[in-house]
Amino acid sequence: MIIGITGGSGFIGNAVRMAAQLRDDKVVLFSRRRSPDARLFSLRESLDVEGCEGLVHLAGESIIGLWTKEKRRRILESRIEGTRRLVEGIAAATMKPRVLVSASAIGFYGDTGDRLADENSPPGNGFLSEVAQAWEQEALKAEAYGVRVVRLRIGFVLGRQGGAMKLISPIFRLGLGGHLGSGRQWMSCIDVKDLASMVMECLHNDSIHGAVNAVMPEPVTNREFTKAVARACHRPAVFQVPAFVLRIILGDLSHLLLDSQRIAPGRLNGLGLSYDFPTVVAAAREIFSQG
Repeated sequence: MIIGITGGSGFIGNAVRMAAQLRDDKVVLFSRRRSPDARLFSLRESLDVEGCEGLVHLAGESIIGLWTKEKRRRILESRIEGTRRLVEGIAAATMKPRVLVSASAIGFYGDTGDRLADENSPPGNGFLSEVAQAWEQEALKAEAYGVRVVRLRIGFVLGRQGGAMKLISPIFRLGLGGHLGSGRQWMSCIDVKDLASMVMECLHNDSIHGAVNAVMPEPVTNREFTKAVARACHRPAVFQVPAFVLRIILGDLSHLLLDSQRIAPGRLNGLGLSYDFPTVVAAAREIFSQG
């Protein structure tokens, strides 16, 4: 399959590229800069998707950083306008791609508390939920052109080369790790390699469409996550960051750390998909075993 990837140079994108190469798929990259090796990705121009049999849409402004009014605008605009330009490219293509795997996030469900949510659960409230809903609505417009659309709701991604673990790992290595707030809030994680495998399955399995939760089989509490990471790097984790401190320092970004996300991979469980790293313990061991 010839696969076009937006955000292909990022943390998740690199893992998807490697997974595609292992399957002997050909990758077409989209970049914000014109180059001989990539097609242009722009929020202002339709994308040239000609020749792409499948598309993986990962591009978007990072949610890490203080959520100022300007930051919020960039987060939302990058997803809506980027997806809109991609769908315009699909509309203009002589040969339409067969499938679009468009990234979304489990933030779609908002703060779930202790309630377990799956793909049939309704959307929640809050900024991240609003962003995910708007992002998915733009992606769904590709269905008008006969494209199978998969909305991949991605959990907290674990991996050594990037994402939040790149920030967290040094703290735990120094023995300064600890749970956040009460530590009782739920986290639904996924190893980046398993995530890339899920993307490949969504591309190649014609029976998959609609919303898909890309998370491990079992969510964990923040306290359990902290213990698993601390054990993997052989350090104590005795510190606690009170919720009120996070709210003062981070403002609305604190929702990312304190809200509960107890999410089940209902669709993937039904497919019997295997995980290389089915638990946070296994993923953390893999991350810290590489030095």
